[in-house]
Amino acid sequence: MAAPPLLACAVLAYAAWYALRQVSLQISPIALAMLIGMLAAGLVTLSKDVSKEIGNLSKTILRWGIVLMGLQLDLKRIIVTAGPAVPVTLVATCGTIALFWWIGRRMGVSGALSVLVAIGTGICGAAAIVAASAPAKAKDEETGYALGVITLCGTVALFAEPALMPILGLSEQAFGFWAGASIHEVAQVVAAAFAGGPVAGEVGTVVKLTRVLWLAPCLIVLSLVLRRMEGGDGKEAKVPLVPWYVLGFLATAAIGSVVELPGVVRSTMAWVAGGFFVIALAGVGLGLKFGQILAFGIRPLLLAVLASLFIAIITLAWVMLVGWI
Repeated sequence: MAAPPLLACAVLAYAAWYALRQVSLQISPIALAMLIGMLAAGLVTLSKDVSKEIGNLSKTILRWGIVLMGLQLDLKRIIVTAGPAVPVTLVATCGTIALFWWIGRRMGVSGALSVLVAIGTGICGAAAIVAASAPAKAKDEETGYALGVITLCGTVALFAEPALMPILGLSEQAFGFWAGASIHEVAQVVAAAFAGGPVAGEVGTVVKLTRVLWLAPCLIVLSLVLRRMEGGDGKEAKVPLVPWYVLGFLATAAIGSVVELPGVVRSTMAWVAGGFFVIALAGVGLGLKFGQILAFGIRPLLLAVLASLFIAIITLAWVMLVGWI
């Protein structure tokens, strides 16, 4: 029974890919696939069994995409190109996640949605959101909302930061660091950073990968915190200590750092991982209704905007006051 739902998700994913091929806008294919899935869900009524099967299939594909994403990491390249940036990105990433998880709760945003917005801003956008959705026990509509607002904020930054580069008088290295340390999606960072020049593109890409490096540690800490919160009332915690796909991500990251993989292998695996994300998010979209998303109101959007501004400002301040390293 997995073939028809998988085929449906693949067709919607192809529709998103084809649509992006026809326009020059820098829109995340993941977000577009989810949007197309939601539009399809409004036209076709799925049975409860089919919806459940699509949901389970989407989660499985997403998690394998996260595992494959680890092959993009090369610790040697990170240390050589932007080693001093590693502690800076750690502080900026962890500070953003902790602060805006807390602020989100004070704003009346649900705990799960606050976590997703904070971790999507702090680490790597959609991939971090879908990775954190399981330990956070987020509903599909919470995941969908977080994906939408984080993609929107990242798209704004994609165009705004290159426009600010000459105004702020940033060198290519400084701009590359800023873009890599503040913009959400890897693809958005690549597009924005290379707009500042080849050196900016190289620095931005590597700095962004240092943020991706913190995905597994942050998910492990998140799982530990949530287990403790659940166990605080005397009940047995149901949050897994370390999700299997986090261990898989760590394993592939180790392989990518120790083994000299050809560039074509890394690029192919990155393409496959991206394809998994697009197919899976098309399936997530099939299980969502626009009314479910709109019911959350404007507060989570405001939270995402504030978090995006925060990480952009603190990383820019570092560049302006200290330098890019």
